[in-house]
Amino acid sequence: MPRFFIPAADVSGDTAALRGTEFRHLQRVLRLREGDEVTLFDDDGREHAGIVLSLSPRVAHVRITATHVPARESALAITLYQGVPKGRKLDLVVEKATELGVRRIAPVVSRHVVARGSRVDRWRRIAASAAEQCGRTRVPSVDAPVDLGALVRGIWPPLRILAWEGERAVSLDSLPATAGAAIAVVGPEGGFAPDEVEAARDAGFATVALAPRILRAETAAIVTATLCLHRWGDVGRLSSPDQVR
Repeated sequence: MPRFFIPAADVSGDTAALRGTEFRHLQRVLRLREGDEVTLFDDDGREHAGIVLSLSPRVAHVRITATHVPARESALAITLYQGVPKGRKLDLVVEKATELGVRRIAPVVSRHVVARGSRVDRWRRIAASAAEQCGRTRVPSVDAPVDLGALVRGIWPPLRILAWEGERAVSLDSLPATAGAAIAVVGPEGGFAPDEVEAARDAGFATVALAPRILRAETAAIVTATLCLHRWGDVGRLSSPDQVR
């Protein structure tokens, strides 16, 4: 069944209004008509079953027939920072991190970053589309690029991870067994410079090894998110029943 994201403010009683990009996708791509069934999810974490009531040039009105609060969001609030890779590799990272359950995503600029420029609007659209496809009830935040030096000096949860190919002694298994929030930072194709690693360590980041092999930047990001959400989140675990409202 087609699934669309809407702001909670666009839900009023048993009616919802679908606008903008989502409306255009409904009308021009999927060519839905009055009477077609749809699923909506909003930024309050609710999912709504509905039927298209009416279509105008700019908005579709949907009658809500049922509302649920699915248990599909991870309890681990993980933020993933990825050193900006070349080309459109970050598109893949955003898509897969969204599917895995990452709460917040952002590109990070470090010394060995080759790619420049920002496609934040594009990455946000990719995150929204991936959330629709995979059944998430929240679209992860996608931030503008940030400098690594400013990033490590920020205020973060105690669990701070920097994936680094030079680490030989520390893995995720050696970190605390429980966590409610985490920040994970992954480098670009050229990796991190030694002084960048030391600055991160001084700021409380644990450098961790992902594998005995060198991983591509986009692979390292996906692996890091997967391992964190398996150890401290819900990847590999059964979900709870939905709550009906």
